[in-house]
Amino acid sequence: MFSREILYKTLRTNGRQVDQIIRNLSNYYYVKTFQKFHPDGTPAFDSLGNPRVREITPTYGQLKQIQKLILNKVLKAIILPNYAFGGVNGKDNIKNAKFHQGNKYFFNTDLRGYYPGITNRQVFETFVKHKIPTETANILTKLTTYKGSLPQGTHTSPYIANLVFTDVGNKLLELAEKYDLTFTSFVDDLTFSSKIDFKEHIPEILKIIQDGNFRISHNKTFYETKNPKVTQILVRNNFLALPGKYRKIIDGMDDVEKSAPKGVGIINYYERVKYIGTTKRKKIFS
Repeated sequence: MFSREILYKTLRTNGRQVDQIIRNLSNYYYVKTFQKFHPDGTPAFDSLGNPRVREITPTYGQLKQIQKLILNKVLKAIILPNYAFGGVNGKDNIKNAKFHQGNKYFFNTDLRGYYPGITNRQVFETFVKHKIPTETANILTKLTTYKGSLPQGTHTSPYIANLVFTDVGNKLLELAEKYDLTFTSFVDDLTFSSKIDFKEHIPEILKIIQDGNFRISHNKTFYETKNPKVTQILVRNNFLALPGKYRKIIDGMDDVEKSAPKGVGIINYYERVKYIGTTKRKKIFS
């Protein structure tokens, strides 16, 4: 049994320290704001002309260290389904796109307000479902949620979100297998693809998602067959590619810019997409 005492030992702390953190959670979170951008790299603005921003609430100090241990010592002991690609070691957005390579028809949708839409009750029930005793599950929930929901920007939130989504995800996987579709999730980004037209099954997909109390971002929901993209990667029959702007950025760099950290990162990303896209599927997913 994963008792409270074993939990404290695993997290390298004690009950007094944990109680102190839980009573003063606001002292361990801070707000970080990012400018939002369109896929083409241009800044996004609202209808009033104000910059659109995204706020996250990371942790610091002892809670940050405890959450790292929760992720590595508790959460990762729970195996995620194969369809989950976001927040999973050894997987990324490129491999997520690779999983759909060779298909012709694509359906992408995005879950609106994903992290804040996941409640502390859902997190608690997820821990209990995975056979963690209620007392321990209660402590873990308090250490990983903030103001009643799952905060965006912490080490633990992506894995917990994947676990909470599993009930809905497994139903989507059953539907995908029924109609011979390929299905993956990348955090709040869901992708379905097939070699045959499956547009008639989209209402079933959306119903499963909405019945599971997840909301759809309708402006990020689309069905396509021409130049399909999966997690910002262009998916072709025999290769993967990045939008043309990446090649233009690289070609426009001088030698100093190419050797700087940002330039190295862009070039490595470009080459990784090229490598994974042209490498046999069996080698990538072995």
